[in-house]
Amino acid sequence: MSWIPPNLAQSCTVHTTITACQPQTFLFLQLVTQLFGRSLDSNNDYGSSEYDFNTDFYNFFDQTWGSEKITQRNVEEYDFIIAGAGSAGCVLANRLTEIKKWRVLLLEAGDEEPEVADVPAFAPLLQHSSIDWDFMTQPSPHSCLARRNGQCAWARGKVMGGSSTINYMIYIRGNPRDYDEWAEKGNDGWSYDEVLPYFMKSEDNHDIPHVAPYVHGVGGYLSVERFQYQDQNVMAMFRALGESGLEILDQNSGHQIGASLLETTTRNGRRESANIAFIRPIRRKRQNLVIETKAYVLRVLIDPKTKAAYGIEYEKNGKLVRAFARKEVIVSCGTIMSPKVLMLSGVGPAHHLKSFGIHVIKDLPVGYNLHDHTTIDGVMFQLPNETATNGDEEQQRKDVYYYREKQAGPLSSTGPAQLNAFVQTKYEFELDRPDIQYAIDATTLEDFLKDPILTAETRVSPMAYYDTFVIRPILLNPKSRGVITLNDTDPIYGHPLIYANTFSKGTDLLRIVEGIKQALSLLETHSLQKLGAQLVTTPLYPCDDLEFGTDDYWICVIESYTTTIYHFVGTCKMGPKDDESAVVDPELRVHGIKRLRVVDASIMPKIVRGNTNAPTIMIAEKASDIIKSTWLK
Repeated sequence: MSWIPPNLAQSCTVHTTITACQPQTFLFLQLVTQLFGRSLDSNNDYGSSEYDFNTDFYNFFDQTWGSEKITQRNVEEYDFIIAGAGSAGCVLANRLTEIKKWRVLLLEAGDEEPEVADVPAFAPLLQHSSIDWDFMTQPSPHSCLARRNGQCAWARGKVMGGSSTINYMIYIRGNPRDYDEWAEKGNDGWSYDEVLPYFMKSEDNHDIPHVAPYVHGVGGYLSVERFQYQDQNVMAMFRALGESGLEILDQNSGHQIGASLLETTTRNGRRESANIAFIRPIRRKRQNLVIETKAYVLRVLIDPKTKAAYGIEYEKNGKLVRAFARKEVIVSCGTIMSPKVLMLSGVGPAHHLKSFGIHVIKDLPVGYNLHDHTTIDGVMFQLPNETATNGDEEQQRKDVYYYREKQAGPLSSTGPAQLNAFVQTKYEFELDRPDIQYAIDATTLEDFLKDPILTAETRVSPMAYYDTFVIRPILLNPKSRGVITLNDTDPIYGHPLIYANTFSKGTDLLRIVEGIKQALSLLETHSLQKLGAQLVTTPLYPCDDLEFGTDDYWICVIESYTTTIYHFVGTCKMGPKDDESAVVDPELRVHGIKRLRVVDASIMPKIVRGNTNAPTIMIAEKASDIIKSTWLK
């Protein structure tokens, strides 16, 4: 494969003067593509049963189940079929193939993981590139109002490793009470004490185990460590977080409120995606694992009489392919795509499926309970020229070649994004449970003030280069809920419609306003005053007719410059049989359907208070043991 960078020409015009639209940026992307655009993984694809793909497939909703005349060739059967090679799918493929007699098919709609994803500071380059699904939300009355067409971009990895290949590599587990709440709602086996061993099982922690061996693991597949590179601005902000009264602590130890220099899913200056951690070590060693990339999953095959899953249908190379499962089909396509696959399979809200002519096999609230960790652009601390790290063209080239040789230097970390803080606002009453998380991002102020929307859309500058901190208060406990539906125009290949419904509950807005106010107190610390950081008070359109810094101003900014840190969950909610809002049971089996499970972040009944990649890996670790206990009796 060859990675294709974001298409800046599509967004840039001849009149714009922002850095991303200048010739040097296009030359930089060309250099990155040349040096890092290939994959280290060979494409081990194998065929299943296939027949010619043509427009007749669009009539498959009307086909008579079991009577189709399909010419089969090279029919392949597997014990398990896993749809989606993301954070959960890669873990499942690894753990299930530990049983040598089990044959497992792992399907991924995207391509192999390119080397560009290895470079921590290149994380912004991966969005809108060839390994991003590039989803967009539907317009909403309370969010993303200043964005183009009133839509926010929701990046998801379309690549081996899924979103763990394009995320910011943060390893945070969430609050212990998050999991206890899951268990209290009837999800037996999901309390914090019961899931902690699965976090530890995955982990190969290089920094902390000797301090807290009771919560951290060593020797697992997933490397966890802190970045070795921090510039002076990062360390100044880190000291400022401590001076503000926040305790510096290990935020995976069971206590969250405080600050930390983050642990990350990296190894020696390189990203460690779920693909790198769980698939590469076994890919050429376990003959019972079959991987197919560029395999677009269409539906699960379910017998409408027995209501049992028996295979999967996907498209590859213009062919419609069927693969059959002797034991189970496991959907791990993520919070946005798992609902789509289930609905196309006849599992979902009956009224919605019937509107597309889909035969309803099981009426379930698939696609509902969508929620996310929402945040904003617009709270900025400008740095003085002498500490700004804006590298000129020559410096950036040097840094690229230095990283290529040593996996070190400015590109081996994520700049200020390696800092983290959890705080409580006046709206949170539970002891030691945060409702706001601070992500510290970075930007070039001149570009942002010229065109904040275009600057966000065309962000390709490595995270090492910046002159302004962007303080992002992240809403950890959202009350608003959205829904995923099938695409009205093209339900099969069209992106699902995302109705995020962000800020439909007013308290969500108020928590972020309070988070902004608390963040501004950082400017009073000795470290940031010594650094010379200053609040950027230039009002943003369309909020410039409001007094800067008032609650009304910040509410306008929140609703206009809404963004996300890509923690979408909940659309295949886990819950007991008597929970009418649940899609899967506590063993992640789809209610009312035999031999079908969903294993990914979509099963979270309520989002954890922290980043979601580590919890998703934990979910897959636990699911693997549940599946083994089911079939190895």
